[in-house]
Amino acid sequence: MSLIALCSRRLLTLQISAASDAAALIWRTPQTNAVVFRQRVSTEQPRFALITQDYLQDAPLFTDLRAGSPETLLIVCLEISSVMTKPLWKLLDNLEFDVLCTVPELTDCLVTLKAGRFFQSTLLQTAATYSINEPFPGWHSLSPAERRVLRGIAAGQTGPQIADTECLSQKTVNNHKLKISQKLGISGGPGSLTRWVMAHRETLLHLLAD
Repeated sequence: MSLIALCSRRLLTLQISAASDAAALIWRTPQTNAVVFRQRVSTEQPRFALITQDYLQDAPLFTDLRAGSPETLLIVCLEISSVMTKPLWKLLDNLEFDVLCTVPELTDCLVTLKAGRFFQSTLLQTAATYSINEPFPGWHSLSPAERRVLRGIAAGQTGPQIADTECLSQKTVNNHKLKISQKLGISGGPGSLTRWVMAHRETLLHLLAD
């Protein structure tokens, strides 16, 4: 598995490289140019793409990465010194990414993701500290793309219909469903996500309304 990172600071670059090596990932020195980073992710289709906090204001970057490499897991990595605030949570809530972690958590994050599991950062565990009201546990960790898939399920669409509506492959839709279940803590085997959605359909349609 491979990782491509976007980072503008030298010390942080070294920390990312060390974490990638510790997780036994195929990696190169992180990029500093967002344009080149976009091109590399689109061309190489890595399993993981990591973006540091310096690029959080560039919302089109995240959208382009999702469109150009839909199977790549997008990781946002924050420095501990960037104390989480309500504006930062709001900013993150509107970006297309899959996983959030801090720099000290990065090695554990990569190892966990490599094993096929969802990494739950301490930032998510302490989200209540920042007075964010979650309608469901894990709700604010869902990416915009995952929410659109969830909206399709709530609207009664099948997987192929969601894929057609969102211009995605069926595989990508299934991956989104898996990540939604992991983030919201939904278990119970095949059909459990659909059953959960139907049980909360009215609330979800309200939350996911355009």
